[in-house]
Amino acid sequence: MSETKKRITVTVDHALNDFAERMVETGRAASVSAVVSTALASLHARDLRAAKAWQDKLDEAAADPAASEKVDRMMASVNRQLREQGLPAAGAA
Repeated sequence: MSETKKRITVTVDHALNDFAERMVETGRAASVSAVVSTALASLHARDLRAAKAWQDKLDEAAADPAASEKVDRMMASVNRQLREQGLPAAGAA
């Protein structure tokens, strides 16, 4: 086993195991481990793309004074409603 890899034990649904084994049998994957590694890499890449998209939107909003003003107005409204209900302001400990 490569030093860049770590052996783990996982439990998967029968249908997913059958799918992974078919991938190996048909030559679409070298091993069931390769199928699992590819699936995890795909999920990781998806999460990284989502985090970048979220950060891009945050950066875009931060650069737009109108967006910041709108957020400030919305938070003031939320905090007013919370006070009216006798609750602490948003973000208060």
